[in-house]
Amino acid sequence: MKTNFDTKIQIALISLVALSLFVGISCISAADIDANNGVSNLNVIPDSNNDFTMTVPSNAGTGYHWEVSPETYGVDIGESKFVEDHPGCVGSSGTDYFSFHINSDDYYVKLVLISPTGEIVKEVDSNMLN
Repeated sequence: MKTNFDTKIQIALISLVALSLFVGISCISAADIDANNGVSNLNVIPDSNNDFTMTVPSNAGTGYHWEVSPETYGVDIGESKFVEDHPGCVGSSGTDYFSFHINSDDYYVKLVLISPTGEIVKEVDSNMLN
């Protein structure tokens, strides 16, 4: 024989499961996965004292990641960091920030997108600055 208390527990559990599914689906849709791993919004943020930051969209949850190419020259490589678009959501997309200090009149910076298998699948560079 079901009691009123048993029914309330079942309703609470069903509500909890529904809420968990909603939050999970929201995080997945918030990940904004780019199937082509394209770079449609490369930004170069100028700073003072010959410093600049290059930003690229990223989603480390896909296994792809950005690196500074060995072809880079004329700069000191500074801090790099990833900032999530949706903190707390597993697999969230975000932005990679790469900071540089220009130490030469002639400089070049290249960022490469590395696939999970180690292949370079996309390149962006600082030619727009020179």
